[in-house]
Amino acid sequence: MKKKLKILFLAPGTSSHSFKWIDFFSKKHEIHWFYEASLRSKINNIKFYKIRNGIYFIFQPIIFFIKVLIIKPDLIHIHSISKNLFISFFVVIFLKKKVILNPWGSDVFFPNKLVKYLQRLIKNNIIFTDSFIIKKKFEKKNEVFKINFGVDLNFFNKSNNKSFKKKIIFCPRGYDPIYNQFLVLNFIKNHKVKLKKFLFVFSGSIHKQEFIFFKKFIKKNKLEKIINLKGNLNKTEYKKYLLNSFLVISASKSDAGLSSSIAEAMSSKCLVLCSNNRDNPYWIKNNLNGFLFKDNDAIDFKKMFFYIASLTSSKMAKIGLKARRTQENKNNFFLEMSKVEKLYNKIYLKN
Repeated sequence: MKKKLKILFLAPGTSSHSFKWIDFFSKKHEIHWFYEASLRSKINNIKFYKIRNGIYFIFQPIIFFIKVLIIKPDLIHIHSISKNLFISFFVVIFLKKKVILNPWGSDVFFPNKLVKYLQRLIKNNIIFTDSFIIKKKFEKKNEVFKINFGVDLNFFNKSNNKSFKKKIIFCPRGYDPIYNQFLVLNFIKNHKVKLKKFLFVFSGSIHKQEFIFFKKFIKKNKLEKIINLKGNLNKTEYKKYLLNSFLVISASKSDAGLSSSIAEAMSSKCLVLCSNNRDNPYWIKNNLNGFLFKDNDAIDFKKMFFYIASLTSSKMAKIGLKARRTQENKNNFFLEMSKVEKLYNKIYLKN
C-alpha cells in the first residue's frame, strides 16, 4: 500500500499550473503550499503559507527553513525556479535535503543575475520538466524526468463555433510583455479593414501598466469593434471563449514546453497559431495539427494568419481533429500525474 505523503510545495499562487497540480495531489496526500504575493483560490484540506515580498523577502529563506524543520515534509517540490530557488537553497545547503525542482520557462530563459548564478549550482537534484530543451540543460548534473503539465481531455473536449456573430480570435496569454501580445496588436492596427469580420479577445492576469497601455492603444487606433479586453476569466467563461474560437494565438517568448492554453485549445479542436520557439515545433506541425510562425516575425505572422483564414471548413475540421489526437496521445493530465505519483513514492523511498 502506498504511503500518504507529507508534501511541501513552493509554487506561484496565481498560476493554473500550480493549482491543477497541487489540487490533484491534495486528494491523496497532506499538502503544505507556500506561495508568493496572492492566491488564485483556496483548496480544501491544504495548509497555506504566504511568502512576503519587499523588505520582508530577505527574511523568507530563514522563515521557510524554520517551517521546514517544523513541518518535516517527506518531499519538497518547487515550481518555478526564480525567487523560489533562492529560498530553497537554504534547505538544500543546510538541511542537505534533496528537493524536486520544476523549471517553467521564463525562470530559466530570462533569469536575473542571482538566479542565473544559482542555476549554475544546481546539481545532484531531481528535476521535473515539460521541456526537452530544459531537460538537456540540466541532465548532466541532475536526475531529470520529462513530465508534461497535461490537459483535462474530458473538460476541453470539443468546439462548436456557433455562439458568436463574429469569428473569435482568442489570445489568452495575458498582458505581460513576455507574452508578446504587442505583435498581435500591431498586426490588428495595420490590417483593421481586412479584420472587420473578426473579434480578437485578449484575457489574462491584468498588470496595471500593460493593461492601461492596451486600452490606450485600442482607443487611439479606433479598434474597439475588433478588440475585446478581458481580465482573469473563470473556468466556465474561459471554456466558453475557447470552445467558440476560430483560432487561438500565442506569440509568447517565454514558454519552454507547450503552454496550457494552447494544449487546451488543441484538445478542444481549435486551430492554433504559435511562435516556433523552443518546444513548440515538437508539438505543432504546420498545416497538420496547427500552425507556427517565425518567432517575433510580424511578416510571417501576417502570412500565416491570412492563410489560415482562407482555409475551407473541412480542412479546418481535419486539422482540429489531429490537434485533439496529439493531446490525447501525448498530454493527458491524469496519465502525467500518475507518472508523478509513482515518482513521488520512488523518491520518498530513496530519501
